[in-house]
Amino acid sequence: MKITRRHLLALTAATTAVGAIGVGGLALQWWDQPADAPYKVLNNEEAAFIRAWGGCAFPTTPTIPLPVDEAHLDRFFDSFSTVMPPDAARLLRLLLHALNSATLPTHGGYFVDLDAQTQMDIFESWTHSEISEFRSATQSLTLLLGMGWSIHPSVAPFMQKMHSCGYGV
Repeated sequence: MKITRRHLLALTAATTAVGAIGVGGLALQWWDQPADAPYKVLNNEEAAFIRAWGGCAFPTTPTIPLPVDEAHLDRFFDSFSTVMPPDAARLLRLLLHALNSATLPTHGGYFVDLDAQTQMDIFESWTHSEISEFRSATQSLTLLLGMGWSIHPSVAPFMQKMHSCGYGV
């Protein structure tokens, strides 16, 4: 059998359709999942990603020795999600799932399952990506979590000393 241009076009269209169906199926699987206790919006998988991402963004330092598990950024994100428009909260949750799964083809596992150094390397590459939309999404998530981190009672006094404009007053 001779392969014609029409065969190649049909194969390309079929491959694209299967890919779109697969991505659509994943998006539907992630969209608007029920919350897990003790959260009001997040499920446990999303909360684990928030903790892992927060650990990369705000690692423990000698100046601010607050481990990410004690910062409770997952609780902050969950509370914050309750006061934003529902569609915005759903889209943020979709972003969490997409970022967590984005390491499957490159590292063979979810972001939350990778070792801390690999997570940090990925965090650095993603937040400095040459793809502006991807860089913007990852930096925006970091900024949002930074709001919760900077107002934590263990961090706020350090932030107040660094910013003489009345931070925390």
